[in-house]
Amino acid sequence: MKYIKKICPICNHEFFVLKAVEDKAFYCTLECLIKAQEDSEMQESSLQFLS
Repeated sequence: MKYIKKICPICNHEFFVLKAVEDKAFYCTLECLIKAQEDSEMQESSLQFLS
C-alpha cells in the first residue's frame, strides 16, 4: 500500500491517505469536512440572497 501526504485546506494540517483514494480525500478529519460544508452552505445562502 502506498500513501501520500496531503494538506487539509481548512486547518492546514498534514495527513496521509492511500494513493488509491487521493482524489477523494480532501480533509483530515470529519470536523474539517463539516466546517467546509457549513462554509459552502453559507456561501450558497448569500448567493441566493443576492439574486
